[in-house]
Amino acid sequence: MMFAGLLIQAQPANKNIEKGNDAYRKGDYSNAIEMYKEVLRKDPANTIARFNLANALQKRNEMDDANKNYDLVIKESGNNVLAAESNYNKGLAFVKEKNLEEAIAAFKQSLRENSSDDDTRENLQKALNDLKKQQQQNQPNRQQQNQQQKPKQQKQPPLNKDMMQQKFNELRNQEKQLQQKLLSKNNTAQPDKDW
Repeated sequence: MMFAGLLIQAQPANKNIEKGNDAYRKGDYSNAIEMYKEVLRKDPANTIARFNLANALQKRNEMDDANKNYDLVIKESGNNVLAAESNYNKGLAFVKEKNLEEAIAAFKQSLRENSSDDDTRENLQKALNDLKKQQQQNQPNRQQQNQQQKPKQQKQPPLNKDMMQQKFNELRNQEKQLQQKLLSKNNTAQPDKDW
Protein backbone atom coordinates (compact mmCIF):
# COMPACT_ATOMS: atom_id res chain seq x y z
CA MET A 1 0.00 0.00 0.00
CA MET A 2 2.78 2.44 0.92
CA PHE A 3 4.65 1.58 -2.28
CA ALA A 4 1.56 2.36 -4.35
CA GLY A 5 1.41 5.81 -2.74
CA LEU A 6 4.97 6.55 -3.83
CA LEU A 7 4.19 5.49 -7.38
CA ILE A 8 1.17 7.78 -7.51
CA GLN A 9 3.31 10.75 -6.41
CA ALA A 10 6.05 9.85 -8.88
CA GLN A 11 3.66 9.74 -11.85
CA PRO A 12 2.74 13.47 -11.84
CA ALA A 13 6.41 14.32 -11.36
CA ASN A 14 7.34 12.11 -14.29
CA LYS A 15 4.58 13.67 -16.41
CA ASN A 16 5.85 17.15 -15.62
CA ILE A 17 9.41 16.08 -16.40
CA GLU A 18 8.18 14.64 -19.71
CA LYS A 19 6.29 17.87 -20.48
CA GLY A 20 9.41 19.86 -19.60
CA ASN A 21 11.51 17.62 -21.84
CA ASP A 22 9.07 18.10 -24.74
CA ALA A 23 9.19 21.88 -24.28
CA TYR A 24 13.00 21.71 -24.07
CA ARG A 25 13.22 19.75 -27.35
CA LYS A 26 10.99 22.37 -29.02
CA GLY A 27 13.24 25.18 -27.76
CA ASP A 28 10.59 26.49 -25.37
CA TYR A 29 13.03 26.79 -22.46
CA SER A 30 10.78 29.05 -20.38
CA ASN A 31 8.02 26.46 -20.31
CA ALA A 32 10.53 23.67 -19.68
CA ILE A 33 11.94 25.61 -16.72
CA GLU A 34 8.45 26.03 -15.25
CA MET A 35 7.72 22.30 -15.59
CA TYR A 36 10.98 21.33 -13.88
CA LYS A 37 10.43 23.89 -11.11
CA GLU A 38 6.93 22.48 -10.56
CA VAL A 39 8.46 19.05 -9.97
CA LEU A 40 11.06 20.53 -7.62
CA ARG A 41 8.41 22.35 -5.57
CA LYS A 42 6.83 19.00 -4.79
CA ASP A 43 10.09 17.03 -4.61
CA PRO A 44 13.19 19.18 -4.00
CA ALA A 45 15.42 16.09 -4.03
CA ASN A 46 14.49 15.12 -7.59
CA THR A 47 17.94 15.28 -9.22
CA ILE A 48 16.63 14.48 -12.71
CA ALA A 49 14.33 17.51 -12.65
CA ARG A 50 17.14 19.66 -11.20
CA PHE A 51 19.60 18.46 -13.86
CA ASN A 52 17.09 19.20 -16.63
CA LEU A 53 16.34 22.59 -15.06
CA ALA A 54 20.06 23.41 -15.10
CA ASN A 55 20.25 22.43 -18.78
CA ALA A 56 17.29 24.65 -19.67
CA LEU A 57 18.78 27.55 -17.70
CA GLN A 58 22.06 27.08 -19.53
CA LYS A 59 20.24 27.24 -22.87
CA ARG A 60 18.80 30.61 -21.79
CA ASN A 61 22.34 31.77 -20.88
CA GLU A 62 21.46 31.98 -17.19
CA MET A 63 24.84 30.49 -16.32
CA ASP A 64 24.95 31.34 -12.60
CA ASP A 65 21.61 29.68 -11.89
CA ALA A 66 22.50 26.74 -14.12
CA ASN A 67 25.80 26.18 -12.30
CA LYS A 68 24.09 26.39 -8.89
CA ASN A 69 21.67 23.67 -9.96
CA TYR A 70 24.47 21.53 -11.39
CA ASP A 71 26.28 21.86 -8.06
CA LEU A 72 23.16 20.69 -6.21
CA VAL A 73 22.85 17.68 -8.53
CA ILE A 74 26.50 16.80 -7.93
CA LYS A 75 26.10 17.17 -4.17
CA GLU A 76 22.77 15.37 -3.79
CA SER A 77 22.66 12.77 -6.54
CA GLY A 78 25.00 10.05 -5.30
CA ASN A 79 25.02 9.00 -8.95
CA ASN A 80 28.42 9.22 -10.64
CA VAL A 81 26.94 9.30 -14.14
CA LEU A 82 24.64 12.21 -13.30
CA ALA A 83 27.44 13.99 -11.43
CA ALA A 84 29.78 13.47 -14.41
CA GLU A 85 27.16 14.89 -16.79
CA SER A 86 26.61 17.86 -14.47
CA ASN A 87 30.33 18.61 -14.35
CA TYR A 88 30.54 18.22 -18.12
CA ASN A 89 27.71 20.71 -18.64
CA LYS A 90 29.27 23.09 -16.10
CA GLY A 91 32.45 22.91 -18.15
CA LEU A 92 30.52 23.85 -21.29
CA ALA A 93 28.92 26.77 -19.44
CA PHE A 94 32.33 28.02 -18.32
CA VAL A 95 33.65 27.74 -21.89
CA LYS A 96 30.76 29.95 -23.07
CA GLU A 97 31.75 32.50 -20.43
CA LYS A 98 35.42 32.26 -21.57
CA ASN A 99 36.36 31.07 -18.07
CA LEU A 100 38.73 28.38 -19.30
CA GLU A 101 40.39 27.55 -15.99
CA GLU A 102 37.03 26.73 -14.37
CA ALA A 103 35.99 24.79 -17.47
CA ILE A 104 39.15 22.69 -17.28
CA ALA A 105 38.52 21.94 -13.60
CA ALA A 106 34.92 20.89 -14.34
CA PHE A 107 35.96 18.65 -17.24
CA LYS A 108 38.66 17.01 -15.10
CA GLN A 109 36.14 16.33 -12.33
CA SER A 110 33.76 14.85 -14.90
CA LEU A 111 36.50 12.50 -16.10
CA ARG A 112 37.22 11.44 -12.51
CA GLU A 113 33.58 10.36 -12.22
CA ASN A 114 33.35 8.83 -15.71
CA SER A 115 36.77 8.20 -17.24
CA SER A 116 35.37 6.61 -20.41
CA ASP A 117 33.64 9.76 -21.73
CA ASP A 118 35.41 10.75 -24.95
CA ASP A 119 33.37 13.95 -25.41
CA THR A 120 34.60 15.22 -22.05
CA ARG A 121 38.17 14.28 -22.92
CA GLU A 122 37.95 16.13 -26.25
CA ASN A 123 36.43 19.24 -24.66
CA LEU A 124 39.08 19.18 -21.93
CA GLN A 125 41.82 19.07 -24.57
CA LYS A 126 40.21 21.91 -26.52
CA ALA A 127 39.90 24.04 -23.37
CA LEU A 128 43.57 23.35 -22.51
CA ASN A 129 44.64 24.36 -26.03
CA ASP A 130 42.51 27.51 -25.92
CA LEU A 131 43.96 28.47 -22.54
CA LYS A 132 47.49 27.96 -23.86
CA LYS A 133 46.74 30.16 -26.90
CA GLN A 134 45.19 32.81 -24.66
CA GLN A 135 48.27 32.86 -22.43
CA GLN A 136 50.58 33.10 -25.46
CA GLN A 137 48.58 36.01 -26.85
CA ASN A 138 48.68 37.81 -23.51
CA GLN A 139 52.43 37.34 -23.18
CA PRO A 140 53.44 39.41 -26.26
CA ASN A 141 50.95 42.09 -25.23
CA ARG A 142 52.60 42.34 -21.81
CA GLN A 143 56.07 42.47 -23.38
CA GLN A 144 54.95 45.20 -25.77
CA GLN A 145 53.44 47.20 -22.91
CA ASN A 146 56.68 46.86 -20.93
CA GLN A 147 58.72 48.05 -23.92
CA GLN A 148 56.44 51.02 -24.41
CA GLN A 149 56.75 51.96 -20.75
CA LYS A 150 60.58 51.76 -20.69
CA PRO A 151 61.23 54.56 -23.21
CA LYS A 152 58.86 56.79 -21.30
CA GLN A 153 60.87 56.23 -18.16
CA GLN A 154 64.18 56.95 -19.91
CA LYS A 155 63.12 60.23 -21.49
CA GLN A 156 65.20 63.24 -20.58
CA PRO A 157 63.58 66.52 -19.70
CA PRO A 158 63.06 68.80 -22.70
CA LEU A 159 65.88 71.24 -23.41
CA ASN A 160 65.14 74.92 -23.20
CA LYS A 161 66.74 77.54 -25.47
CA ASP A 162 69.55 78.46 -23.05
CA MET A 163 70.53 74.83 -22.53
CA MET A 164 70.60 74.23 -26.29
CA GLN A 165 72.84 77.26 -26.79
CA GLN A 166 75.17 76.04 -24.07
CA LYS A 167 75.43 72.57 -25.67
CA PHE A 168 76.06 74.15 -29.05
CA ASN A 169 78.91 76.29 -27.62
CA GLU A 170 80.46 73.23 -25.95
CA LEU A 171 80.43 71.34 -29.23
CA ARG A 172 81.97 74.33 -31.07
CA ASN A 173 84.79 74.56 -28.48
CA GLN A 174 85.47 70.84 -28.78
CA GLU A 175 85.68 71.16 -32.55
CA LYS A 176 88.14 74.08 -32.30
CA GLN A 177 90.34 72.12 -29.93
CA LEU A 178 90.32 69.14 -32.26
CA GLN A 179 91.29 71.34 -35.24
CA GLN A 180 94.16 72.89 -33.26
CA LYS A 181 95.48 69.45 -32.35
CA LEU A 182 95.40 68.36 -35.96
CA LEU A 183 97.20 71.54 -37.11
CA SER A 184 99.90 71.15 -34.48
CA LYS A 185 100.51 67.54 -35.51
CA ASN A 186 100.84 68.54 -39.16
CA ASN A 187 103.42 71.26 -38.32
CA THR A 188 105.64 68.96 -36.25
CA ALA A 189 105.47 66.01 -38.57
CA GLN A 190 108.44 65.41 -40.85
CA PRO A 191 107.91 65.98 -44.52
CA ASP A 192 107.38 62.98 -46.69
CA LYS A 193 110.44 61.68 -48.45
CA ASP A 194 110.68 62.51 -52.06
CA TRP A 195 112.34 59.70 -53.95
